[in-house]
Amino acid sequence: MSNIDPTVALLYDTIQSADFILVGAGAGLSAAAGLSFADEQMFARRYPYWVARGRHSEYHMFSFRDWTDAQQWAYMADHIHRIAVETPPLPLYQQLKALLTNKDYYIITSNVDRQFLRNQFPPKQLFEYQGSYDYLCCSAACTSDAWPFMPEMERMLQHINPDDSSVLPDYLPVCPHCGQPARLAFRDYPQYEQEKARYQQWLQQSEYGMLCIIEIGVGFNSPGVIRVPFERITGERERVKFFRITADYADSDIEIAYPEIPKPIADKSYSINMDAAIVIEQLMWLHRQKKI
Repeated sequence: MSNIDPTVALLYDTIQSADFILVGAGAGLSAAAGLSFADEQMFARRYPYWVARGRHSEYHMFSFRDWTDAQQWAYMADHIHRIAVETPPLPLYQQLKALLTNKDYYIITSNVDRQFLRNQFPPKQLFEYQGSYDYLCCSAACTSDAWPFMPEMERMLQHINPDDSSVLPDYLPVCPHCGQPARLAFRDYPQYEQEKARYQQWLQQSEYGMLCIIEIGVGFNSPGVIRVPFERITGERERVKFFRITADYADSDIEIAYPEIPKPIADKSYSINMDAAIVIEQLMWLHRQKKI
């Protein structure tokens, strides 16, 4: 491969020489790996009811509120089934894992698709900031318990009314303690605070060496999770190099990623305005050359 981007080559060298590597992964990484929320053809096949009402992709459903609880559960059950059951571990994550092997790294992600865990990344080096789809909890907070969502998901999928795309009333998830409606727990499960504390501890430890920060596929859906904190860390530290990997899709009104670097940190930051799959492919080529 003779067309390696110079900044990608610099990133590879930085990965090799850094004492610590901090990776922040957003939806753009999973999209590059093949799990896209912008697939309108897939959406039309699975959700004709919502297409008829002006929705065209899963992206359009993230902020949608004009539905009943039963309709929301029907959609979420199918959406999560697609992500967590139908979608296999994605090879692009395996390639990223190979690049990080034997490095002192930590990953923070805003994704809830569990692709890092499903690709056997060490749980103690991963912080899923948004939590996951794995648990339910009580919407009335009668208990701090959380319980598995997957059995409820499978049950709901078998009892959806196609006329209005809603779960039949008797099969909506409820709290086993008080009978109030259940909700997805996301971050409200017992281990979450432990995971957060472990990430914060690693950040403190990384102050004592050269830090390579790699932001992959992060836009502005939740900038406070990765984008803004990474810029702050870059600004506060002297021994750091920050690489922002995200493709600016000029023709899309959905996939807008903003690869720009703020001026105050421009002297130690690099923008790689490319699809994450292309960047990781180039990094893997350099990695294989090193082993020859």
